[in-house]
Amino acid sequence: LATPTVNAKEKLQVKYFNLRGAAELSRVLLAIGEESYNDIRYTFDPQTFKSEDFDSAKEAGDLITNLNRAPVLVTDDGLTIGQSRAMERFLAKRFGLMGSTAGEEALIDCVTEHCRDVKDAAMRKGFSAFSRDKTEEEKLKARNEWFNVEMPTFLGKIDEMVEETSGVEKGYAVGNSRSYADVSIWYLLRECSPADLDDTTKASEKCETLNAIADAVSTDPRVIKWLTERPATAF
Repeated sequence: LATPTVNAKEKLQVKYFNLRGAAELSRVLLAIGEESYNDIRYTFDPQTFKSEDFDSAKEAGDLITNLNRAPVLVTDDGLTIGQSRAMERFLAKRFGLMGSTAGEEALIDCVTEHCRDVKDAAMRKGFSAFSRDKTEEEKLKARNEWFNVEMPTFLGKIDEMVEETSGVEKGYAVGNSRSYADVSIWYLLRECSPADLDDTTKASEKCETLNAIADAVSTDPRVIKWLTERPATAF
C-alpha cells in the first residue's frame, strides 16, 4: 500500500462523530498518555443521524481502512488505522500500557476481550433504546435478565480470572502497573450509558477486584481531567 507523505511531526488524529461511542476509549488512552492530538468530530443531524462531514470524509478516502466507517486513527507518520480495538491497542503500546513481557501483553488482551464479550452480550439481549425488534415489555424482561442474572455471572467470572492475573498491589488487572486492561474494565463499569450505570454498579457489586481496578482508574488525574474537559455529547 502506498503511504502518504506526511510531516513526521504531525499530531495524531482521531476521526469520529461528535459522540463518545466507539472512539472514546481511544481518547481516554490518549489522555492517559498525555499526548496532544487532533480530535476531529463529524457533526450530524440528531433526528436523521445524517452527517455531511462524514459523507465528505468518505468521498475524500479518509475512512478506507475502516471500510468507510468511523472511527479511524491517523498516526503521526500518516498511517490510517481502522477498527476501534486496533486503534486502542496501537495507543496502549505507544503509551506503555501493554505490560512488560509478551505474556503480560497476551493477558491484557485477554481481559480486554472479556470486557468486549460483556458488551457484545448486552447488545445481543436487545433492550437498548436503539433496538427495534422488541416491544417495550420484551425489552424490560431482557433488561432484567441481563442485569439481575447474566451480567453478574459474567462479571463474577472475569473477577475470578483477574484475581489470578493481578499482582501484589491492588488496582491492576495484570501485574503491578496500569494497563489497557484496567482502562477497559473501568470503561465497562464506569463509562456505560448513564441510564445503565446504577444497574451496572449493582451487577458488579460483588466483584471486589474489578471495582478496585475501576476505582483506581477513576481517580487518575489524567482521566479526571479528560472527563471534566471533554465535549458534552448525548452518548
